[in-house]
Amino acid sequence: MRSTSVRLLSLLATGAALAAPALAQWTHRYPKIAGMAHDVYLEGYELPTFSTSPTDPAPSPDDRFVAVAARGWLWLIDTRTGEARRLTSSGDVDSRPAWSPDSRQIAFVRDNDHDTRIMAIDVASGRERLLVDTPALDLDPAFSPDGKSLFYSSAAAGDLDLWRLDLASSATTRLTTIAGQELNPQPIDGGRALAFVQKSRTGDAIRTLSLVDGSLRTLRTAGLAPQLRIAAAPDGRSIAAVVPLGDKTQLLVMDAVSGEPIRLAPEIAYPLTPAWSRAGAIWFVHPDDRQDFRLDHVPATGGVAEELRPVSWSGNERTAHVTIRTREGGTLVPARLSVLDGAGHPGAPDSGLTHFDGQQGRVYFYTPGAVTLEVPAGTVHILASHGFDGAAEIARPVRAGEAVTINVDIPTTGFDAAARGWYSGDLHSHLNYGGPFQLKPDDLVLPMRAEALDVATPQLANLQTTFVDTDYWGWQRSTPPLIRFSQEVRSHFLGHVGVLAADAPYTPWYYGPGYPVYGQLDLANAAALRFARDHGGLNTYVHPTMTRDPFPAGGEPTGLPLELVPDAVLGDVDAIEVACLWSDELGSSEAWYRLLDLGLPITPTAGTDTMHNLHRMLAIGTTRVYAKPEGALSMASFLDALRKGRSFVSTGPMIEFSSDGKAPGEVVPQGHQAIDWTLDLWSPTAVEKAELLVNGKVVWQAPGLVAPGHKHYTGRITVPAGGWVAARVSGGASRWPTQDSYPFAHTAPVWLGHVGSTDPATARAAAGDLLRWMNVADRKLAEGYPGEAGASIKARFAEARRRLEAVAAGGTLGAK
Repeated sequence: MRSTSVRLLSLLATGAALAAPALAQWTHRYPKIAGMAHDVYLEGYELPTFSTSPTDPAPSPDDRFVAVAARGWLWLIDTRTGEARRLTSSGDVDSRPAWSPDSRQIAFVRDNDHDTRIMAIDVASGRERLLVDTPALDLDPAFSPDGKSLFYSSAAAGDLDLWRLDLASSATTRLTTIAGQELNPQPIDGGRALAFVQKSRTGDAIRTLSLVDGSLRTLRTAGLAPQLRIAAAPDGRSIAAVVPLGDKTQLLVMDAVSGEPIRLAPEIAYPLTPAWSRAGAIWFVHPDDRQDFRLDHVPATGGVAEELRPVSWSGNERTAHVTIRTREGGTLVPARLSVLDGAGHPGAPDSGLTHFDGQQGRVYFYTPGAVTLEVPAGTVHILASHGFDGAAEIARPVRAGEAVTINVDIPTTGFDAAARGWYSGDLHSHLNYGGPFQLKPDDLVLPMRAEALDVATPQLANLQTTFVDTDYWGWQRSTPPLIRFSQEVRSHFLGHVGVLAADAPYTPWYYGPGYPVYGQLDLANAAALRFARDHGGLNTYVHPTMTRDPFPAGGEPTGLPLELVPDAVLGDVDAIEVACLWSDELGSSEAWYRLLDLGLPITPTAGTDTMHNLHRMLAIGTTRVYAKPEGALSMASFLDALRKGRSFVSTGPMIEFSSDGKAPGEVVPQGHQAIDWTLDLWSPTAVEKAELLVNGKVVWQAPGLVAPGHKHYTGRITVPAGGWVAARVSGGASRWPTQDSYPFAHTAPVWLGHVGSTDPATARAAAGDLLRWMNVADRKLAEGYPGEAGASIKARFAEARRRLEAVAAGGTLGAK
C-alpha cells in the first residue's frame, strides 16, 4: 500500500483490507489474473481492441505487405497498391499478427469473448494451427530470429509471464517469474535477449531479459502507461516504443542497450502499436476525430509520417449490405446495437467507436436510428436496446449481393420517465482515461441519447500523477442531453470523492499514502467535500464497497472507504454512490443504511465509472440515478432534486414508491403507527424480488417479475416514530439492456416525522456497527500515517468516534 503506483490502489478506493467476502461488482468473462483486485484495467488496456479500421500493424519481412487486424479478422495490405485481402475468417476475433522470419506464417491472438489463445496461419494456404491454449490469457506472440521458437505472454502460472514455445517439440519454458505482468516480448541481440513491457505495482517499464544468463535490466520507466507497447528492430539493436507524454503518447526509438531515445512523428498526438520493418520504417496507428485508426509509417531516422490508406477490402466470402432501423412506436430512435453474423462474428459500421460488453460478451456500437453494415451472407443476428426500455433480438437471413433494410422494434416496459417527471443521470464517468481513442465531449451525445440518458457529469481525474482531460474543465452542454464536466478527487487511501458541478476544480487532485510528494499530506477528504458545497456543487463518495456484506456478524467490517464514516458522521457528505459498476449495490446499501439510521440525510446517487475511450467497457448509464426536478430540467434543477432525495437509483428496473402518499424525499407526518404504501415496478428484464425496508430492515417482500413488464404492489406496514422507509428491487440474471451484474433499484428514503429522524434502538445498533468499522479504520490510519503524521485527520476520526460512542450509549449524534 506504500508504492507510488495507482494500478492496485486505484481499484480499491479505500485503505481497507484486500481480503473480503463475496466481491460482487460487475463480473468479468476472462480468466482471473493473480494479484489483480480488478481485472477490468488489464482487460481494457492489455487485451486487443476490435475496430473496423486497421490496428496492430505488422510489416512482412520482405516489406511487401502489412498485416493488420480489422473487423475482427487479419488482413494483408499490399504496400504498393493499398489493396487489403482478408486472411482469417473465424467467428472469433483475431488480432496482433506477428510474421515468421521466412514470411510463410503469421502467429496471432484469437479471442473467443471469454479467453484468448495463440494461433498460426500459413499465409499461402490459409491453413491454421493452434500453438498455445492454456486455461489462462495468452497474448503477444513473437517469433525468434531463427524461426524455431515463439515467445509470448501467458498467465498460465498466475500472473502474466514471458514464455518460449519450441515449435518443433511444442515444449514450453517459463522465462520470467517477476511479480506483475510481463507483456509484448521482442527478440533483441540476435535472439539472445528479449525486450518486453513490465507492468507492476511500482509502475510500468521497458526491460530486457538475457536468455543467456537470465539477467534483467530496465531501459526506461514510464509511470502508469496504459498504451505502452514496443517493437524491436530487425537487427535487434534498437527498440521503438509508444510511451506517455502527459495524457497523450509519443513514439520513441531507443538503443536496446543504453535506452537513449529519440522522438519520431512529433506531429502525431496519439501514436499506438508500433512495428518495425526491415526497410527501416516504423509502422503505427493513431486515432482520428471519427474514432477510426489511421495506419501510418515514418522512417526510423526521422521525417514526416505518411498514411497507408486501404483502397479496398477483399474478403473471402460474399456479403450483403444491411440497413438497420431501430424504432419505438414506429419512430426512429438512437440505440445500442450488437450485430453477429452466422458464425457469431461481430459486425460494425465502417467507421466509429465500438465497445465490448464484458458482462454479456458482445461487441456493440451506437446508431442514431439507422445504420448500414456490410455482413457475410447468411443469418444476421441483431440485438438492440434504447436505454432501459427493453431489448429486441432478431435473426434474419440475408443473401449475397442484396441490400436489405431490417426494422427493429424495441419493446417498452410502459414506464414513460419524462411523462412522470423523471430524468436520468450518470454522475460518474470518464471521457478519456488511458484508452486507445481520444474522445471529445460531443462524442458523449449519441451514446447518451441511445441510452435514454438526460444528464451526465463526466469527471476529470488523474492517471497516477497525470491529469486527464483538463482542457475540458468548464465545458458544458445546456441543451438535452445535459453534460457538465466535474471532478474525481482521488485519495486512494482515504477514499475517492466526486466534486460535481462546482464552479472551480479542487486542488490537489490526489494525496495520501501511495502517492509521491503528497503521500503524507495532512489533508482530509472533508476539504474537497466542503469545497464542492462552497462552490455551488454536490459532493459524493463514489464506488463505496465491492463487498456484499461489509458488516459480517462473525468478523471485522471491511471494504469501506476509510474516511466515509467520519465524513458522514461529521455532516460533510451529500450523497453516496449506491449504484456503480465498480461496487456492489446491496453491499453499498448496507453502508448507506447505517448512515441513514443515524439520521444523516445522505442521498443515493449512481454512476457507472466507465472510461468511454476504452473498447472493453460497459455503457454509460448502465448504473444511473433518476431525479424528479421541480420545473424545467437543468443541471441545477436535477442536482437540487437529488439533494432533496427526490430520486431512485437503478441498474435496469424502474420503481415508483409512496408511503402515506409521500414520495421519496418527503416526510410522513408524526403520529402514524401504520401507513399505507404503493410500489410500482417496471423492468426490461426479470427481477427476483421486491422489498420494503424500514430503518434498514426488510419488513415486506414479494416476488418480482418473471419476465419484462410491470407490476403493482400495495399494502400497509407498521412503522416506528422515527427513521425512514424505502423500497428496493433486486436479483436475477443480467440480460440486455442491463450490463451490471444483477438488476437493482432503490428509492431514496421517505422520512418518518421529519428529515433526519431516528429510531433510538436502530441508531444505537448502527453506531455499534460503525464503531466496529472505526476500529479497523483507526488501525489502518495509524499504518498509513505513522507517528505524528496526519494529526488533523486523526483528530477528525477521533471526533467521529466520540459522536458514535455517544449514540451507542443512548445519546444523540450532536452537530451534523
